[in-house]
Amino acid sequence: MSIEDLFEEVKNHYDIVELISNYVKLKKVGRNYIGFCPFHSEKVPSFVVSSEKQIFKCFGCGIAGDVVTFYTKIKDISFREALLELAEKVGISIDKKYFIEKKREKSLVELNYKIAKFYHHQLYFHSDSLKAKNYLKERGISEDTIKTFLLGFAPYDGRVLASYLRNSSQDLMMGEELGIIKKTSDGSYIDLFKGRIVFPIFNLRGECIGFGGRALENYEEAKYLNTPESKIYKKSETFYGIYQAKEFIKKEDLGILVEGYFDFLSLWEKGIKNVIATCGTALSEKHVKILKTFTENWIIFYDSDLAGKKATLRAISLFLKENILPKCVFLQEKEDPDSWVRKQDLNNEALKEKMKELTLDSIAFIFEYYKNEYSLNPSKVFQEIIEIFKPAEDPILRNKIAREISFYSGIPETEVLKYFIRSLSPKRDIKEEKGTFSEIESGLKIIAQFLIEYPEHFYELESIGVTHLIESLPSTPYTRFLKNLIEEFKRGNKRIEYLPDPEFQSILSDLLLSPPFENKKEVLIHIKEYIKKELTKKEIRKVVENLKIVEKKGSKEEIEKYLWVLKNKILREVDL
Repeated sequence: MSIEDLFEEVKNHYDIVELISNYVKLKKVGRNYIGFCPFHSEKVPSFVVSSEKQIFKCFGCGIAGDVVTFYTKIKDISFREALLELAEKVGISIDKKYFIEKKREKSLVELNYKIAKFYHHQLYFHSDSLKAKNYLKERGISEDTIKTFLLGFAPYDGRVLASYLRNSSQDLMMGEELGIIKKTSDGSYIDLFKGRIVFPIFNLRGECIGFGGRALENYEEAKYLNTPESKIYKKSETFYGIYQAKEFIKKEDLGILVEGYFDFLSLWEKGIKNVIATCGTALSEKHVKILKTFTENWIIFYDSDLAGKKATLRAISLFLKENILPKCVFLQEKEDPDSWVRKQDLNNEALKEKMKELTLDSIAFIFEYYKNEYSLNPSKVFQEIIEIFKPAEDPILRNKIAREISFYSGIPETEVLKYFIRSLSPKRDIKEEKGTFSEIESGLKIIAQFLIEYPEHFYELESIGVTHLIESLPSTPYTRFLKNLIEEFKRGNKRIEYLPDPEFQSILSDLLLSPPFENKKEVLIHIKEYIKKELTKKEIRKVVENLKIVEKKGSKEEIEKYLWVLKNKILREVDL
C-alpha cells in the first residue's frame, strides 16, 4: 500500500472530532466544535473543528489541517510516523517494511539512551571522573542541572563504552552505525569520546538522538566533538535543550538562541529557561523554521568575538527569510554568554533585566558592528547591510527596516527602499512596481478559495489565463497548491475535500474553514480583473526588458516599435 493510499484509508477510519476530543475539550457551537488551541496560549477559544469537513483550524495561530496533521502536531512526530501510528491503532494492514524501519529507529534511540545513562553513571562512579566533576563545578553547573540533562563522563581509556556494548553484538553494530564507537583496522572497537564531558542530545519528544563531548585536556585537537549524523540525528534541525525548554519558550512567547552547550547550561542554571542551542553546527534554514513554530520573538545571544558577530549577522538573514526580525545581545570583547552569565552572579529576573540592557534590535546591532568601517567606507558597508536585510519579503517588515536604516545612515527612506528593489534576484523581481509579493500571494489565496468553493468556474478563469499566471510565478505554497488543484480539475475531480500531501492539506483546511464570500458575482469580477492586470504587468516588463536589449544595439526602428507596443500595453492596463 502506498503512502497516498494509506493516507486516504486512515482518514476514512477516524472521526476528527472524536480524536481531537482526546486532547482538547470541545464544545458544539452550530455545525462546528470550538475549544482552546493546544498549540498556543489563548484566553478566548479560537480552535474550530468541522465534523462535516473533517478538518480543524485555529483562527488565533493559523494552524490548520486534517486528522493526520493534528496528530503530527500534537505528538511532535513526522507525517509518516503519524500515519503509521494511526493506522496501527485501528488495525489497518501495512507493508511490514514500514514497521521494520520504524522499529530500527526506535532501537537506535533506545541504545542512545542506554549510552547516555552509562556515561552519566561514569561521571559519578568512575575512578577518573574527579576532574570532570570539578570542571562542571567550576563552570557553575549544579547537581540538579547535571541530572536534568543527564550529563556524563567518557573515561580516558577510550574503550570503556566499546567494552560495555560488546555484551550484545546488535548493540555493537548499532553503536558503530551511530558513530559513538569506531572499528579499527585490527577489528577492535574504540570510543569516539575519551576524557570528555558528555552532553546527551534529545529531540522534541525527549528521545536521545546524539551526543556532544567537551575535552577536559588542552592537548586534544578538537575542544568539542559531536557524534556524526545518522538516521535519527540531523544537525541542521536539532537543538540542544529543546525538549526541556520548549514549554518555557511557548509560555514566555520569547526564545533565546545560543551556540554552545555551556552557554545554554549557564543560562538555565541561573533561571533563564526559555533558551536553546545549536549542536556544533551553524544555524540553518531548517533550524529557523522549527524556531518559528514556538514563537516569532527571538534573541540571538552569540559570542562577542569576530566569528560570533559574523555568525549573528548570518543568523539575522536566516530569520528574515521567515519574516522575523530578531533582537541581538551585544557583548563586550572577549566575552561569551557563559562567561558573561557567571560574571554577573545574578539570577532569574535580575539577570533578564541585565541582559535587556545589552539587547539591541537587529538594525542597531548591525550598525554598531559596522560603526568603524562605516565611517571609512560608507558606500561599501551600506551595500553589505542591504545584503543582510535582503531576505525580508514582508512589505511591512521591509518598510520598518528601511525606516530604521534611514535613521542610522541618514539616507532617505525612499532611497533605501530603492536599494532593496535593485538588490532583488531575478526570481524575486515580482515585487517590482505597484505590487509586492505579499499582495500577489493574497490574490492567489482568493483565487484558491474561490475555486474550492465554486469549481464550476475553473474553465472560465482558465480561458483568461489563470494557469499561465500561476506558472509564471515563483514557487510558493500557494502557487504549488493551485498547480495541484488545477491538475485535479483537469482530471475531472470537481469537489476537492482533501489532498494527499501535508502542505496542500493544511492550505486546503485553512481555505475550507475561511469565511465564505458574501458576493460570489463581485468576487468573480474582481478575480478576472486581477488575473488580467497581473498578466499585463508581466507583458509590460517583458517588453521593457526587450527594449533595453534593442537600445544597446542602437536600432531606431526597433526602439520605436517597442515603444509603440509598450504604450498600448500601458493603455490596456489603465483601461482595466
